[in-house]
Amino acid sequence: MLEKRLAENRCYTSTVPQLFRETCLDRPEKTALVFEGGAISYEELQANADRCSRALLKLGVGAGDHVITIPFPSPEFAYLYFGTLQIGAIVNPLNLLWGTIEYAGILQRNDPKVIIAVDDHAGRDYIQLLRDTLPDMKIEGKGVASPSIPSLTHLVSLSREGKSHEGFLDFHEFLASGEGADTEAIEQSVQAAKCTDIHSIMQTSGSTGLSKSVLLDHRSTLATSHFSVKSIAFTEDDKYINLGPFYHNTGVVALNLAVALAGATLYLTETFDPKKVVELIDREQITATFGFDAHFQAMKRVLDAGDYAFTVNKALCAVQPQTYEMIRNEMCVDPDAKIIQIYAQTENGPGVSASEPDCTVYDIMKYTNGRPMPGVELVIKDISSGEKLPPHKPGEICYRSPYLFKGYYKQEEETQEAFDEEGYFHSGDYGTFENGYVRFLGRLGGVVKSGGENVSTAYVSSLLMKLFPEDFEDIQTIGIPDPYWGAKIVSWVRMKPGRSLVPLEQLKEQCKGKMAQYEIPKALLQWDGPWPMTSIGKMDTAVLEKETRERLSSE
Repeated sequence: MLEKRLAENRCYTSTVPQLFRETCLDRPEKTALVFEGGAISYEELQANADRCSRALLKLGVGAGDHVITIPFPSPEFAYLYFGTLQIGAIVNPLNLLWGTIEYAGILQRNDPKVIIAVDDHAGRDYIQLLRDTLPDMKIEGKGVASPSIPSLTHLVSLSREGKSHEGFLDFHEFLASGEGADTEAIEQSVQAAKCTDIHSIMQTSGSTGLSKSVLLDHRSTLATSHFSVKSIAFTEDDKYINLGPFYHNTGVVALNLAVALAGATLYLTETFDPKKVVELIDREQITATFGFDAHFQAMKRVLDAGDYAFTVNKALCAVQPQTYEMIRNEMCVDPDAKIIQIYAQTENGPGVSASEPDCTVYDIMKYTNGRPMPGVELVIKDISSGEKLPPHKPGEICYRSPYLFKGYYKQEEETQEAFDEEGYFHSGDYGTFENGYVRFLGRLGGVVKSGGENVSTAYVSSLLMKLFPEDFEDIQTIGIPDPYWGAKIVSWVRMKPGRSLVPLEQLKEQCKGKMAQYEIPKALLQWDGPWPMTSIGKMDTAVLEKETRERLSSE
């Protein structure tokens, strides 16, 4: 089945639900999902997705409506993902780590019809978080109304402890309401859909403010799954473990790559606990995954401390060269393991480039992010002039692609600014294009990758100023290279007269629930006097970075 789909380029002609339903019909008894020791067959997965489809229809959700999820990687949110798409609705997962500031702005922009959230996860109360985010919300029968979000009609909560919450429908009752779903009507909806229909709204970091809302059609996500399968030679017999959250592209791609497209078995974990993940990989002989530096660094420490076999021999990764070398030479048992570097952006669904599985030049595999995916036209442009640069010259990575997003939702100006007159999308990333290979060198404009998340340093500074207006006179935030986080978020603060710098742990506590967890600085340092400036009057970040390294090393 998989080989035929790859040969026919079904990623460019089909929708996610069309492939999903075909897969479930083809192998009803095979295990589709494994979660906390429990196995769910493709037949069960399809039945529960159908229940979700019917339950959403009963709430008045239809084609084109937005269903916002605040999910963790569980079977229920897999049911919901496929069930939402089957009726032509658009799924919009939101980040579990956000605070009220981000949630309020995105909910008001993205026009949800229904919000479905886990009630408690990793010690955070999302029911209270939503109530704090929507202070104008009123309960109307089994539904809700919010003047700030006129589109919103219902809230649904998933409680693993069986708790009920006022104003929220219980997920399991919601699912049961779809019992006896009219599968013929659902099938008709699935077959009528087009691959160019909007499939999801995925959130990506803004350079100076709220996360941007990226409109992706089915081809975007399926193309990444298609080319990823080919890059690591993934088969229907492989076992894939998802390490990423379901609000992130990595989680969505895992559902499509392993389940909808390949019909393999996908292992889910509630959170990334490196010891539990390594134990699961060893016990279940798991063969494939995707991860960032922090994932592999954490798993390596577990491997060093115990007697485990790292049976993964097919890995997609977006990591630093030293981490690539560690995975290849110190973690994988199989010397012929396919360790594939990728370059990805949410706006392209997200895959842009990947290294070639049969490349025999080690330095190319280690130091580059491979070749652009078929159909992607990639160039490097001068940051100031916008002119195309010759090979080996670093500049902004720009590309045209058949898988590109369809714009930022309700952000027309930001959408237009993202493209130049030649139709190239300006990635905001710094890199080179040498001999046909892309090399990602970092983010432009103060956005860094920390723990797999894009973090705007300017936005972190603005949030801290908003939260502590009586204490801070000014703030400059930077990201410095870090072997675990990729980039460590460090904020330099100038205090107002008479104010003292609070301990970092106290500041972190005060920021919890208001800022995204990945935005909260890992270090807080005090700067006295004027900021360092370049000759043209810009902030001299090189001086700040040097001072940061010296200060942190001495402490």
